[in-house]
Amino acid sequence: MANYIPLITTIVASVFTILLLWQYIHRKKIHQLVWTTAMALYAISAFMEFLANLDIIGPSIPLIKVYYVSAGPLVGLLGAGVLFLLVKRKFANIYLGAVVILAIALLGAVMLADFDQTKIDTSFQKGLAQGFHDVSTSFPLTARIPFIVLSATGGIVLVVGALYSFVRDRSRTYNIPLLLGGLLPSLGGSLLGLLNSADVFFEFELAGTVFLFAGFVMSMRYIGKKPVKEAAKPPEEAAKPSEKTETKTKAPKKPNKEDTKTH
Repeated sequence: MANYIPLITTIVASVFTILLLWQYIHRKKIHQLVWTTAMALYAISAFMEFLANLDIIGPSIPLIKVYYVSAGPLVGLLGAGVLFLLVKRKFANIYLGAVVILAIALLGAVMLADFDQTKIDTSFQKGLAQGFHDVSTSFPLTARIPFIVLSATGGIVLVVGALYSFVRDRSRTYNIPLLLGGLLPSLGGSLLGLLNSADVFFEFELAGTVFLFAGFVMSMRYIGKKPVKEAAKPPEEAAKPSEKTETKTKAPKKPNKEDTKTH
């Protein structure tokens, strides 16, 4: 029976991507464009997971390569988006440049990687998650090193950035789901890689996507409330004349006695 959790993840990530793109079109912030790209890659990788079900399309060499190339850079891009909000743009640009270079290196290594379709089919007979785990570890080091660096650094930046932002301003509660959204997929991957437990991999991946989406929605509400709070001043304050008005309405200066003398 097909595992439909990756399809749900694809839908959530796709809706998230559309909303981020809409936000970027209206606000033109660089971090929104970076996150739009990241979530588009998230949707692609999740869709490849769904298609790899044996009773949907099944695993193939092109499908596995598309999955690996899309899954690698997305975490690094999410981390880069966080940096654009927290540090000087110069440092964020440096990290984003490193992410792009590593993504290009990953793409080149994956394109040149050679696979045996029979081994892929055998791996996926163990289950969808276990199949992706086995095939991912079969890539050469030239592909795995950029993948690991992108995932590790991006995940750390995303989690630490969300935590730091929340500690600085406790009213920004949207950082809590963002923090969980960064932690859960990594935890699911760790359970799969270290403990060889494939049961919760896709569930953790879906939960991470949902929490990231929830954090985004909460952040939109937070930003939307800020101008309202500033505009909603008490009637007494609104009725007070400004300093400029007071200056203009001051009584005219009395003429000097010398000025009124007649000759």
